[in-house]
Amino acid sequence: MALADIIIEKEKALLTLGVRSSVEKLKSLLSNEFKEVGASGAYFGLREVLECLPGDGNWSCKTQDWEFRMLNSEIAQTIHKAFIVHSDKDEGTYSRRTSIWKNESGEWKMIYHQGTKVEAFEIKP
Repeated sequence: MALADIIIEKEKALLTLGVRSSVEKLKSLLSNEFKEVGASGAYFGLREVLECLPGDGNWSCKTQDWEFRMLNSEIAQTIHKAFIVHSDKDEGTYSRRTSIWKNESGEWKMIYHQGTKVEAFEIKP
């Protein structure tokens, strides 16, 4: 499997309830250096993710238009569009997202993620 496919697969795993609800699985994919700027503008690190995500079960995400590029031999970037719904009453948020992945002793881990709200786009089937 190509490196792009491996990293995109890892990032998609982070969007599943099975990974989001497990501190152990989150730690296997997120660097100790992890930082995020959410689409809301909130800024947080690994500690906050490990405290909040495992209890956030009412959440879903659809992604599309994935891009991948190597920034150097140890750093990669993904970019994609996402539609995220946080509850049954939420109309959802459209965003463009980017992540930075770093090879840490042979394991690719996400070190940075950012979501930026965008206008609604057509969600592909």
